[in-house]
Amino acid sequence: MTENPKLAGSNIVDCVPQTGECPMNCAECYGANGGFWHPTDRSLLPSTAEVGERIVRVNSYNDSNNDHPHVVTTTKRYARKFFNTSKPSFAFNAPVVFTCNGREPLFVACPPNVMMVRVRYTMWDLHVQDELVEHYLHQRVPVVLTWMRFGSLDAIPPQERQHYEHRRHLLHDYWQLTATSKVLQMERFAGTGVRCCGLPWSSLCVDCGNCEQFFYQAMRRMGDA
Repeated sequence: MTENPKLAGSNIVDCVPQTGECPMNCAECYGANGGFWHPTDRSLLPSTAEVGERIVRVNSYNDSNNDHPHVVTTTKRYARKFFNTSKPSFAFNAPVVFTCNGREPLFVACPPNVMMVRVRYTMWDLHVQDELVEHYLHQRVPVVLTWMRFGSLDAIPPQERQHYEHRRHLLHDYWQLTATSKVLQMERFAGTGVRCCGLPWSSLCVDCGNCEQFFYQAMRRMGDA
């Protein structure tokens, strides 16, 4: 099985049960327009032997609430898995990562199987993003900031462009926040428990560990519920 370069060396493996373009239409989707590392006209279903003891990340591309019955049925084979969605519907018998601002900001209640909430973060509209962070921290749900990347400089307000640089991210080039700007943003959340996806200088999962840690925390919560 070809591996997502972002996951190399980590304890996570990708799975996308659906085929075709994702219908969710999230702004600046990393996987749209040929950006996903695996062809979207073919499902990505690793065998249980290929997975081994690793954790299956379902729908890093597409959405686990897109054809929900198919997604749930197809992934029954995996003992350890978590689902990804930007729709506030959490009817899964496994942990879920919820992206709360794929389109409009969503302030919702999270059941025990929500293992973490992703807040897509930019250098503008900070008040809305901060309100999302506060809302989910108040529920004691782990919050992880995901730094937005942009294919075009035009997508970034002129007054914020000094915080971004054009560089390669794994397979493609994007306008991305500088490591210095990421550190400055994270300093604003010091002591709150908020984390960011990866490290300021690395987006590789092997250097992060958030998903693995929050997966097992959610599994314990679900066992106690």
